[in-house]
Amino acid sequence: MKKLILCMMTALLAMPAWAQEENSSPLQFDTYEWDFGNIREEDGIVTHTFTFMNVSNNPIQIDNVATSCGCTTAQFSTDDILPGKTGEITVHFSPARTEGKVFREIDVMTRGRRSFDHLSVTADVEPMPMGLPQLYPHVLKGEIRTNAKRCNFGYVALGSEMEKVVAIANSGDKAVRLTAKTADTGNGMTVICPEMVEPEEIVYLRIKYDIPKRNENYGMARDTVWVYADGMKSDEPIVVNALRVDDFTGRENKPKPVMRIEPGYIDFGEKPAGKTYRMTITIENTGNADLVFHDVEACEGTTASIRDGLHIKPGKQQKVTVSLYNSAAPGETLYGSVNLTTNDPTRPFRELRLQIQTKK
Repeated sequence: MKKLILCMMTALLAMPAWAQEENSSPLQFDTYEWDFGNIREEDGIVTHTFTFMNVSNNPIQIDNVATSCGCTTAQFSTDDILPGKTGEITVHFSPARTEGKVFREIDVMTRGRRSFDHLSVTADVEPMPMGLPQLYPHVLKGEIRTNAKRCNFGYVALGSEMEKVVAIANSGDKAVRLTAKTADTGNGMTVICPEMVEPEEIVYLRIKYDIPKRNENYGMARDTVWVYADGMKSDEPIVVNALRVDDFTGRENKPKPVMRIEPGYIDFGEKPAGKTYRMTITIENTGNADLVFHDVEACEGTTASIRDGLHIKPGKQQKVTVSLYNSAAPGETLYGSVNLTTNDPTRPFRELRLQIQTKK
């Protein structure tokens, strides 16, 4: 145990000053990312244990560990971790019904949501041999299927193009004519759809974003694609989204802003319904260039006292009031979010999350 503690403290001291400044968590993990490497779906669940140390001067208790997918679970102790002591979070990942490179996130919150740590696991999954109904489980219409009802582009730079494909399979015994329709959202998305898919054939929708350089084009783009099989509209659309940000190519050695939010996760606790609850957060620019807010988007019921175009100078702070109206039924948990798109090249899109547990 002493050897582990010494190694972890050495790693902490070896961290660059900017990294220590950004991480306000009392927990210092041995690693924040883990790659399971190449695994087979048929071999089942794989496991990794993240080890951490309490580097603060106070006892710390893990309050919650949330995962981004039901295929990932976490085991942890809620006992107090004393200063200088270590603890463990064991993560189990099930590769069932996954294929290729997968990425899962784990959020670790201490008691009272006072701090927030972000872990991740990845794996390259070799799937079990299957037929089309198993490989393409999402039915669009009749025997026309897809392997994904969502197409996430991730970051797309303004002034650039990016294309992804979505596989469409015909598990039936008759050829089917295909068309695709989208709403004109002005987000710069276009779709090319094959005209026909033969029995047992796999074809591909080509979805492309071509985003002009305009201030109104920053932020999250949300689009839908409806597939028609022999003229019959799919039961559900394929949901498409992209995070539209600056083009940071060639800026590696230039001054850059660094956004720090405290707290980055807001839990109002247990509150009555029908009221609005507010909290003030601090946004700080710890970099060496102006931090510019290109797009601020609050979800329904959520507000933030920050607007597009705000500049925060290096070393300066901005106090921001965020609020969430509790419209949930008694006993339910209500979630809110504020999406921030900035010129921080390390993490240009940030989601500030809020929640309320409604009193019964």
